[in-house]
Formats: sequence, C-alpha cells, structure tokens
Amino acid sequence: NSQHLVTYEIGGERKFWYIYDLKTKQGTPLWPAKNNFIDESKSINLERADVRDLTWSLDGKRVAGLSKKNGKTQLWLLDENSDNEKIVVEKDLIESIQWNPSSNSFAGIVEENKNRFIQLNLEDTNSEKIKVDSYGPIAFSPDGQFLYFSLANEKQVIDLQQYNLKTKSKVQLASFSRDSYAPSVAKDGSVLFRLQDYKVFIAAVDGDGGESKPITTFMSEISHWHPNGKLLSFTYGNWRRVMDDRNYPDITQEIGYVAFDMNQPKDKPDVVVRASYSEDQGMCWSPNDKWIAFHTHADGTDDIWIQPNNDASKGKPLSKGGYETGWPRWSPDGKWIVSNTAPTSDRINKLFLIGMDQETGEPTTEQIELVPPGLEEGSFTDSQWMNDSKHLVIEYVVNPELKEIHIVPIDGQPGKKIHSFNSDQLYSGIALSHDQKWVAYIAPDSNGNFQVFKVSIDGKEVKQLTFDATNKAHPAGSPTDNLFSFTVFNYESIFWLVNPS
Repeated sequence: NSQHLVTYEIGGERKFWYIYDLKTKQGTPLWPAKNNFIDESKSINLERADVRDLTWSLDGKRVAGLSKKNGKTQLWLLDENSDNEKIVVEKDLIESIQWNPSSNSFAGIVEENKNRFIQLNLEDTNSEKIKVDSYGPIAFSPDGQFLYFSLANEKQVIDLQQYNLKTKSKVQLASFSRDSYAPSVAKDGSVLFRLQDYKVFIAAVDGDGGESKPITTFMSEISHWHPNGKLLSFTYGNWRRVMDDRNYPDITQEIGYVAFDMNQPKDKPDVVVRASYSEDQGMCWSPNDKWIAFHTHADGTDDIWIQPNNDASKGKPLSKGGYETGWPRWSPDGKWIVSNTAPTSDRINKLFLIGMDQETGEPTTEQIELVPPGLEEGSFTDSQWMNDSKHLVIEYVVNPELKEIHIVPIDGQPGKKIHSFNSDQLYSGIALSHDQKWVAYIAPDSNGNFQVFKVSIDGKEVKQLTFDATNKAHPAGSPTDNLFSFTVFNYESIFWLVNPS
C-alpha cells in the first residue's frame, strides 16, 4: 500500500530488518519476535540476519526472501506476519526477486549450470524462462506487460532494456558510458533507473598550497613516489562497474607508474608493473629499487606480496591471513615493511611490521603486530616512515567520524598524538612532506568537499592546501620536492526518469 518502507540495517544494536511508517517517519524492528527462519524438511535453521531481499506480493499477503547456504541460494516464502515460512526452491544462484503481476508469483534472475536467465515464476520449474544474461535488479510494469532489466554491451557496461512479455521483443532504453540499471516502475508506467557516475585520477599540488594540477587523465588512484622523486606509481583500471564488481575481489585494478610531470598529464601508464586477474593496489619500491611490494587478492589472498622490480611473474606473498589489508610502505633503511590488516572477524585494522632483507627480497621476521600503548581499541588505516626508520606517523580511527595522527616508535614504546580531526572517509591516508616537517591528511572543508590539509609535525599549525570543489583522498609526499600527489574522485548516483510509451 506504499505506506511503509522496509530496510535492512546493521551495526550496533540494529536488528537487521526494520519497518518505517512514511507518515510518522518512525521505525521499529520488523517481526521483532522472529529470531530464526526454519525449514525442517531441508534441515535449515537460519538467523533473521541471513534472510535478505525481502519482497512483497502486490496484495501484501505473501513475502519472499533469499538466503545462501551450502553453496546454493534458497527462496523462502512466508506470510505477512512472518509465519509458515518454507523454502520453495533452491538453485545455484537466485537474485533480484520481484513480484510478477502477469503470473501473480515471484520472479527473479536464476543461474544454473552456468546458464543465466530470468524465470517468470520461481515456484514453477516449468514456467517461462527469458534467456538473457541480465545483471542488477529487474522490475515489472504494473500491468505485467513489460519487464525491465540490464544487459552488458561490448564494453562490459550494462544498459537498461525493456522487454515486451507479449511480443517477446526487446528495446534498449538507455545508453551511457557508465552503468544504467536498478529500474523501478511507477503506477503510470514511467521507469526510474540509476546511472552510476564515477571519475578518479591523480593530481598534485605545491606543498604550500595552490592550484591542483592533473598528473593522470585515466582512472587511477592511490599514488606513491619512487625514492628518487621522479616516478609516481598508482592503481589504475576500469572498476566500479556492475560486471566488474560482481567478480570482487577479482576486479580490474592494476598497478603501474609514470614519470612525474606537473605540466603534462599522462593518458596511460608509462610502465605496467602488474596486471593480474585480481585486485592489485598500493605498490611501493624498495629503497634500493630491486623490489616492489603491493597489496593483492591474487590466489585467494588479501595480503602484501613482493616481486622483483617489473617482473610480475615472480610475485609471492609476504603476509598471510589478512582482511582489508592496507598498502605496504618500506622503511628508508630497507629493513622493514609496515602495513595494516584486520586479522580477526571484528574487521578492525591492526598495525603490522615485517622485517626485510632488501637485497634478497626475503623476510627476516614473521608478521609482528605493533600495538602502541593507548591505541589498542581503534583502527589503523595508514602509516608512513620517519627518516630514522624507527618511528611511524600513523592515521588512527577513533570512531567513524573522528581520526587522529600519531607519531609512534616501532619498539612498542608510547607515542605522541599530534593532531585530531573530523572525517568519515575511512581509508583516506596520510603523507609526510619531503623535509618531514608536515603531515598531509584529508578532511572535509566548510562545503563538505574532502580536501588536502597539512599539520606541522609538532601539531601546532594547520594549513589547507587544496580548494577546488572536488573530493580528494590518498595524499603522497614527494621525497625530494615540496609536492603532494593525491587522488581526485567523484562517485555519484544520478537518477533518471523515462516514460517508455
């Protein structure tokens, strides 16, 4: 009846499924007494958090939901009060369930034996199947005549389609350089859909502030300087697409570098360092230029790897057991690599050191967790080496909206806080200036745009360096000049309305 909104919420004391009254704006847990979904015939007993994608029939009397168990997807049906639940079908994959007015049943995308199709009645194995390789949500027109879904084009960008269920004909409704998907149909038949707008590149600014200048013009982020100050590495590729994201962590993020030029931006990498099938990020060179350390998900890992400079065929893992592992940074004396990762299920990033022999590329120690006194509860999201190779400057997340910058010794002794600031950008990063008198960081300006700031190493002075109305992240300080590079990004959803008639 369009009077309520149901949401899936997590974090803190949230009970996963909530229902909101759109008039009063008040929300309460949906089915608060429903702690488990049980199908004894299938010997499946799930917590309420494990059944997702709740979808209602048009009359509100039936509800469908999806769960994943034993490598399969289960379609649950239950009544409006969450009673009489049962699993009605189980497939390799079911997604994007929607009420189909033409068959008075739930439809959805099914994948079986690596074949993908839209099934118009999921409860009936023999019901009509539309054999299209559809991705993202689907939707039906209120009269049941039209079905809306998105298909990938030759560039692996998905475009919104309209399918006539009577004539079996298909018409493309949208064509953009980014994904157009997630249709929703109004009572008058007009279609609302989402267009994803994502841009990201590397820029740089003078260490005293001023105009930002682009260094790359292609999709690239997370820059890092070569010790000689002449080369700039980065992560690049063509990610943030539905067809790419569905394979996460095996996405199109590679690593490479360019010769740094403040006056002539590059339209492609000068050198491709690694282009694997998986996510590769955040490379850094060893001080003697023999090795490259980086973060990757290759071979099912989420760890730090190492390879000879420009020889990706000999890459191998350094760390193990990581989760959301950060970017490695090599100490100036070549004896240590620092990074952060979440070693346990609480997903709080801890700080780790690995002793290194930069001549052989072999570790000299196991992973060593560094726990600075007084910083046991928060999360470490970035770290940079001081020139003495005995101290780190670290970015420390106190809570989702508060960060701190500390200088900590690597021998486990107490460190010193030099600055705190408000920001909800989690993995924004920090950087040291070439003379190590300043620490660059990312924080919102008065207009809410993420900008590059710097704080003096004694914490007494703060200065804003960038001012244009774009969002920034991942600052990196040149080791030889008064310059900072950083990521510039724009990530938005744009909603379009079209009347297919």
